[in-house]
Formats: sequence, structure tokens, C-alpha cells
Amino acid sequence: MKSKKADHLKRKENASQSDHADTDEGKVVKKKKKSLYAPLTRDELFTIKETESLYRSGLFRMQIDELLKEVKLKKKRNKKLDLFLHALRNCLINIPDDNQQELEFDSLSCKPDGIQIPLHLKDVQTIKGKFIFKTPTVIAVVGSYMIGTITKPIVNVDVTVEIPQECLNSRDHINARYYYRRALYLAHLAYHLNQSDICQEVQYSTMNGDPLKPILVIKAAPERFNRYFTIRLYPCINQSAFKLSQLKPTKDNIRYEFYPTIESKLNEETQRLGPPTPHYNHGILVDMSFGRHLREIYQATRQSQSLIDAITLIKIWLYQREFNKGINGLNGFLASMFLIYLLKKKKLNLQMSSYQILRIFLIQLASSDWSTNGITLAEQDNSNIPSTAEFSTVFEVVFIDSSGYLNLAANLTKISYDELRHAASSSLRHLDSSSSDVFSDLFVKKVPYFTKYDHYITLKQLPQIEKANIGQEVLEYLISRCNHLRPVMLRWLMVILQKGLNKRVKLISVMPEDISKWPITKMPPAESETVTIGLSLDTEQYSSIVEMGPSAEDSQAAELFRKFWGEKSELRRFKDGAIKEAAIWQCKNIAERRFICERIVKYLLQLHGKISPENVNYIAGQLDHTLAITYEDEKSKLPFCNNNATEDAISIIKSFNELCKQLRLLKGLSLSINTIQGISPVFRHTELFPSKPAKRFKSRTRLSDDVQFRNVAKNVLLPTANKTCPEWIPANEAVCSMELSGDWPQNAEAVQRVKSALHLEIARLLSQHYSLLAVGQTNYIDVFKDGYVFRVRVAYHREPGLIRLVENEGNELLAAELEKTTILLPQFATMINGVNEQYHSYSTTVRLAKRWISSHQLCGYVTEECIEVIVASLYLNPETYDKPGSEINGLLRFLKLISTFDWLNFPLLVNLNEEFSGSDMVEIGTDFRENRSKFPAMFVAVPKKKLNQLLTTSKLTNSILHRLTLLASESYNLLIKQLSTCASEKVDFMKIFRTPMEDYDVIINLNLENVCRFHEGIDSVVTECHSDLNKKYMPVVNFDPVEYYLKELEDAFGDIALFFYNKYGGDFIAVVWKPDAFKLQSFKVNEMYYKNIRKQGSSKKLLMCPDKESILQDFRLLGDNLVSSIESK
Repeated sequence: MKSKKADHLKRKENASQSDHADTDEGKVVKKKKKSLYAPLTRDELFTIKETESLYRSGLFRMQIDELLKEVKLKKKRNKKLDLFLHALRNCLINIPDDNQQELEFDSLSCKPDGIQIPLHLKDVQTIKGKFIFKTPTVIAVVGSYMIGTITKPIVNVDVTVEIPQECLNSRDHINARYYYRRALYLAHLAYHLNQSDICQEVQYSTMNGDPLKPILVIKAAPERFNRYFTIRLYPCINQSAFKLSQLKPTKDNIRYEFYPTIESKLNEETQRLGPPTPHYNHGILVDMSFGRHLREIYQATRQSQSLIDAITLIKIWLYQREFNKGINGLNGFLASMFLIYLLKKKKLNLQMSSYQILRIFLIQLASSDWSTNGITLAEQDNSNIPSTAEFSTVFEVVFIDSSGYLNLAANLTKISYDELRHAASSSLRHLDSSSSDVFSDLFVKKVPYFTKYDHYITLKQLPQIEKANIGQEVLEYLISRCNHLRPVMLRWLMVILQKGLNKRVKLISVMPEDISKWPITKMPPAESETVTIGLSLDTEQYSSIVEMGPSAEDSQAAELFRKFWGEKSELRRFKDGAIKEAAIWQCKNIAERRFICERIVKYLLQLHGKISPENVNYIAGQLDHTLAITYEDEKSKLPFCNNNATEDAISIIKSFNELCKQLRLLKGLSLSINTIQGISPVFRHTELFPSKPAKRFKSRTRLSDDVQFRNVAKNVLLPTANKTCPEWIPANEAVCSMELSGDWPQNAEAVQRVKSALHLEIARLLSQHYSLLAVGQTNYIDVFKDGYVFRVRVAYHREPGLIRLVENEGNELLAAELEKTTILLPQFATMINGVNEQYHSYSTTVRLAKRWISSHQLCGYVTEECIEVIVASLYLNPETYDKPGSEINGLLRFLKLISTFDWLNFPLLVNLNEEFSGSDMVEIGTDFRENRSKFPAMFVAVPKKKLNQLLTTSKLTNSILHRLTLLASESYNLLIKQLSTCASEKVDFMKIFRTPMEDYDVIINLNLENVCRFHEGIDSVVTECHSDLNKKYMPVVNFDPVEYYLKELEDAFGDIALFFYNKYGGDFIAVVWKPDAFKLQSFKVNEMYYKNIRKQGSSKKLLMCPDKESILQDFRLLGDNLVSSIESK
């Protein structure tokens, strides 16, 4: 850095001196301008060349450098930390020896006064042995602080204290004596440190969550030292304390008699052979290996700053994804050892940049398979050490250290390892993408657990070992874990779930637990029995109703299948003639098929673990209530939800396809039909509430319409002022393109007349040939078929251009609206249908997003098409995530995107159909930044430029966008919290759909009798009735009086107020006064509406100011019977 600064100053000095040069006559002569631009120095050229060859880009390098500066400790803080470490060492080496004789373990005098032993071994024989405390002599700082990879904000410094050999016995590796002796020694250290004036707080914790390995967590006294760091003190032993051969993974160092409760369940063969204790042995080996591992890492990193930086980046990557938490995590130490392995195998070299090392780390981790082919740092030709195959028989994942005896990945389970590999693969894919936000996605943004998976299972209590169907291998594992049930039963549970869910899931994950801390005066807390499991669904397989088993001819496999599936297993003949065992999950509709995984999980846990379904909290359909109409059962009077939107949409599309077929077969048309395409959201499967055929709804707050007929114009029913508001019956709109012909006129008015004639002609022919109720209008045809209304518009592709040729006021808006309906929406529908067909959860996620937007009264400011494209971006550009496989996952990602995306400085580019090129994205981004004021507050762009008109609206101002992002952030945080606590407490998932009311100035409460879409409200409960509509008459279509009222309000008062309404069953309209609404204005006669006249001081100048009371009165007059009351602040 000094050399670069010196070069910069030198260039600056040369440039300033060259501005003017003295001539012989003493005159000053100006030099040429270009002399200001000195050539690049050698160091600058080297940096540019290095960046091109070693980094993803110059920006990426700069971001890495800035991040590393941010997370590394400052030298000033290092000095204060070093000061405390010296003080701690002095305190420890000055602890006096016990002068007494050795005491029995069970003696009260063996335990320090007031201090508890931080180890609880359940259901064991009395541990026999003697103990005497000796002053520690070897104290060492280990871990990330020593090699320079420690990071903020959580600064943990690891210190080891070696237990003197005099405190140990050569047989301590048998029957947990070492672990108990270690805990006793730690208790004595805690006693003396707690009395020291250098420590503010001393607590117990565990090493990576292992209950057998307690440690001390020390906070320095703030009056003498800083409080930003925490010291973690680890007792350890000399690497020669025990023979390595005694701790081989297949050795049995716990005699089964040590656990009387387990002994009775072991069969004779297991008792004769003695179950191996690999995890027990592993824990002792770890305490013998601190020094050796530190030396190996230090030897590798001292020659390469890039390797140190790469380890730091990997630690950040792990931390942001919560992979470093809990006993089954991948911490910075294991990642460092893997890099050493890659160096040894010459996959890395020390001349690489930190970016290159990170990239190779991800590549090698993603492509590795330690569960099948373990790796080792030991010499391969050493026949005295255990083989990799020997490790693989007792460990799920194998990575052996240089000693040949210690499995560094002993605590990694197969599922946690697969999760790591998958995350590495996803990050690598994102690293290679053209996204401009790769750095932030990899290192800055946190990836909470509840955004990574599609479904979640939360158990309040783990299966009890006495009740569960467990085998001998589980009991052996229980002995190796010293009778700690949680890791044992989790392993058993994973086997059951993996076998039962099979191909329905891609990944299964256990949510890591935070490592507990507790006072040194108390016993260790009981093991947590609550567990949360995440499921990443295979969207092609998860809803299958058949779990195929083996052929009936394979009797052994068939017997195992029947034993696993119980009464669900049955012998079936399939269409291909095969006779096989199978488990069948019958479903009434598509909605039920989405929850087959839930049924499987609850069934198997009850069958094999004796866990009742009530104790299994399965998180999948908790938000379904928001997408369904709530009915009241006429007999029981209890509410129930019926979420059949998918079937309803399919029914509409099926009826529409039949109509299309009938239209194409019409004979006698002047022009033949070319294409017919639906443009309403229902045809894209994104309509929140697809219309239902011939249904009426009533509630206690709204009377049903018992009148058979309203006013009739020809064969069309009309709304009547003195009658109840008619039912909401939407028109499902479609565009019909006729054949291209030279007979089309070249005049906009004539084209409109031709279209009107075609509408009338098509309606007549449909009535004649198919007896359909069809009504032709100037701009469309309404067809009543199967209880649905389809509105078909004839389109002529040149019509918008012809309208623009006529220079009349309003023609541009008319042409734009026509172009939107007849050209843009069909194109948009095609693109969105492509996304929907590819991703099964897309449509439900869109519906949830629309429900959330509208529930916060913002559907008038964010278009439906914009919501659909934003949700599509979650699937097309999932960043480092998987594509959402469920609607809950999709909604969380939607809320996170809305709340965290930098809408001010970047456009959201959604590459539908992969039609954006890299240069297109750069060009749009550059144009956006250079001309920001010309773009809307929220700019979402798709490849077809004209389609962007559908996605933006000038009504969405910066202030409304700010509210939207705040609401999204709060909803996201609340939903994450609810998902994490719903197993232990009752939560209301509807909270995120209830908007805060305190920011509104006026609330216009609506009369529910005239709110035709009341049944779509979240809290509405209705009774379904069959319609008495006569099929001879076209029902009232697209009539929503609240929408008309809202438009009138905006037209009349849009200059002083903003209006907010939830079109899906909202029962109020909210009003916010604009900031300048009630400021005095100059008097103008033509702007006197709802204003009072005032004089400006002593002058005669007249001013006017809006009168709030008059405005509120006008609100009521405009609404008439639609308004029940008005509340104003």
C-alpha cells in the first residue's frame, strides 16, 4: 500500500510541475493538456493484469478487499486482546496445586466449592477413579486468531489448557473416566478464574455442541479490557497421553455393562463382540490433536496471504448460511483442513488469489463424495494405521487427518454433508452467472434456515427409545454417544424419513441448534427434545399418490416393504401388467396431493416412533386459508376452507377450450379465425380467486338476492339501484385474431365498425349453432357457458397504429390501451404460462403475493403483471437458493426481494425465455442509472421492451414504494419468527396480511351489503348457495361498485389525497392526505370545489384552502349507500 501511495504522490507532483515550465527568459509557458495524464506505473499495470487473470472482475476484487478490511480486527483492538491473553495466562499458571492426596471421583471434596461439574452422564455405573488438581503449564492460543482468519462481529478466541500428565491415568480412556476427569479439571479452572479480577463473567458451554466436551466461555472485565471479544477455553491433553492404537474407530472403550439400561437390550452377539465406540474415541483424539492441527494450518498459511483471505471468505460464506452452527456443522477449522488436503493433492497452489482458492474450494466440495470415498491426509503406504474402509464402516462421512486415526468429519452426518455440497454447487452456479449482485448474495446477505427449504417438520419431542422400533445398530451408536439420545434419535429419524419420502425430496436437513451456555454454579441444561427438519421437494415427484415397492416375486424385499409401510402396503396389479407391493395415498383433488408428504411423515412417525400426529407440526399449508373462501357449514355452523383454485382454473380453461373449438368450427363467418388466446390472469393460473360456476354467497352481514330478475335490456340483466348489489361475476377475457386479409379497411373508424359487425355475427352464430347465450357488443362478445362468462374481443394488429394516425386528444391513450389488450397481454400470457408449466409452485406463490399486496391496500399501485414477473424472477434467478418448491418458501423469498432490492439504483431484470443477452442487461442498467428520473420508482424489465408498460405505473411513487418495502421487511421477519415458534406456541399466520392502520388519515367504512366481493375477504365467512340465475339472461358482469366509487374519488380528489383499497373483499377505503393538501393557494374560480376563501393578512389578496369537513361530506355523498361511516383523525 505504501508503494502505491508513493507512486500516486509522485505522479501528482510531476503533473503539477509540468503545468508550467520556466523558459530562459523567465517566462512561464503552459504545457500541453495531455501531460496531466501520466502513464500507469508498473505496480498499477501489474494490479490490472493480476485482476484480469486471478479475479472474476475488477469490481469483485475491490468488493473482496473492502469486505476483508471490514471483518478483520484493527491493530488497536489486537493489542487490547493480547493484553488480556497475557493476563489470562498469568492467572492460569499461578493457580496453586492441590496439596492434598488424590480424592475419589465421588468425594464431595473433589468438587470446588459452589461450582458444578459440567458433565451429566445418564444411567451409568459409578465412575471409579481418583483426582488431584495440578497447575497447568502448557497454555496456547489456537484457532483463527493465531493464523489471522478471525472475523467480526463475533470475535471468539480459542485458548487450550493442557491437563498435566500427573492428573491422568493410563486407563482413563475406558468407560468415560477421561471425560469426567476433564470436566473436573475444567470446574477447578472455572473456580479460580471466577475469583480473578480480570474476568467479568465465566460460563460453561460445549465444544461445537458436544455435551461430552464442556468448555469455559470467558468475558474480560470491561474496566481493564474491551468487551468485544470472548475467550473460549478448551481443556486438552498431550498428543502422547494415550496410545493411538487404543483409540482406533473400531475399538470398544465403553464396556456395555457401563450402561445397565442398554445392556439388557443388546443381543448375545453384540455383547460377545463388544460394540465399537467411534464417536467416543474421536472425542479423546480431538483433545490430543490441537497442537498438531494448528502447526499444519500455520505452515500452509504463513507462506500465502491469499490462503488466509480465502479461509476468511469461506468462514463468512459458512456463517451467512448457518453451516457453522451445532455439532453437525462445517466450521472454519474443517474448511481449513480441506484446503490443506487440496494443497497436498496439488489442486491448489499458494500463488492463487483468494477468489481462485474460494472457487476451487466450492468446486471440490460440490463434486466430492466423502460418504462413499473418504479422503485422508495420512500417508497411504502406512499399514499400521486404520484404512479408509475401516472408518467408513462406523462413520457416515470420512476425512482422516495426518495421524491416520482421527476422522475430522466424524460429526458430519450424511444429510448435513449433502446439504453442504448442494450449497457449494448453488453458490458456484451463481458465481458463474451474469448477475451483478453475486458478491452480495455470497457474502453479505444472510440465508436464514426457513428460506432454504419448502416444507418443515417440527417435533415437540423426539421419539422415546423404549417405544421406537430400533435395531441393534442404534443401541451400539447410543453407547458410542454415551447415552445422549438427541444425536442417536435424530440419526434414526433421518433413516425413517429418507426411506419413507424417498424420491419425493431432494434434501433433508436438521435445523442446527444454538450452542447453549450456563452458569458455572449450575448443572448442564437438559438436552433439547424439540427438532425442526427441512425438506427440499422434488417438484416432479412429491405429489405422487403411489409409492412403488418390489415385485411380489422378490419375497424378501416384499416382506421388508410390508414391514416398513405396515397396513398401507398392498399388492397391486399395474397397467403394465406388473404385480408389485405399493403404498397408495388416495386424494380427492389436486390441493390434497400437495400434502402427501405430510401424510407420509405423520403415518411413519406414528407407526415406527409411536408419535401421535398431534405432536408433529408439519409446516406446509399454513397460509392456504388466505387463498380460500371460508364457508360456514349449514349444519354444524363451523367454518371450513375450500381451496380448489387449481381445479377452478382448470375447469374455466377446459370450458374456454371447448368454446375455442366451437368458434373455429363456426360456418358462415366473413373472416376465418386465426388464433384465440385468453388474457385474463385465470388463463395464466395466477388469478387469486377463479370464478365459480353458478354460485352465490351470503353472510350474516349481507342479505342474499332473492329476486329472480333485475332490469333487463334485451337478454342482459342490469344492476338496479333499489336492489342488493349483484353477485361478483368476472368476465374471463380473451382475444380473437382473424385471418389477415386485404379487405380490412385502412381507417381506424372503419376498422371499429368491422369489428362491431364481427362481434354481432359471431354472437348470432354461437346462438344458432350451439344454443349458447352470447351477446355481441361494440367492443366485445359476452358468452355465457357452463356457468362462466367469457368476453371475447376481435383484434386487428394494425388498429393501434391507425388510431395514432388520427390526431385527436385521447387517441394515444386509446391506442395504448388497445395495444395492451390485443397485443401485449397475449404475449405476456405466453411467457408467464411457460414459467408456470416449468415450476409447479409458481402460480400459488403468485396468488399469495397478490393476496399480501392487496391486503395492505396496495393493489391499485402495483399491477398484477408486475407481481407475476417479480415472482418469476425468484425461479429464473434464484441467487444461491434452490428454486422455491412451495408457496411458503416462495412468499418468503418474494418478501425478502421486495424489502432488500435496491430499487433506487438498479432495475430488476427478469430474463423470461432467456431472451436477454449480457449486453442487453448492461445497456438497460446503464440507461437506468444515467436517466434515473425518467424511470418509475420500481422498474421491472423483461426482454420484450413494450411489455414493460404492463409492469409499471406512475401511481407507485417513492413514498408508497418505501411503505411497501417496510411492510415487506416486517412481514418477512414476522413470518420467519412464526415459522420458528409455531411448534411451541399458537401463532396467527394471518398477521402478515393485516395492514397497520395508524398511518391513514381517513377511513371510509363500506356497507357490506353493497360490497360484491365480500366473500373474498380473509376474515369473511359465507354460506354457499346455488344460483337462481336463469340461463336465458346474461348475468351482471364485472360490476364492482366499490371500484367505480374509488375511481370517482381519485378523479375528484386525486390532487390532495391518496386512496388505498383491497379489491379482494376489503371493507374500507383508506385515505392519506398529500403533504401539500391543506396549504394556502392562490384564488382561482375554476378550482373552488371543496375550498374555503381566506384573505392574506391585511392585504386584499384572496387565497383558498381545502375544507376537510366539506371533503369528508363529499366522500359520503359520492358513496351514498355504499358508505356506512367515515372516521377521520
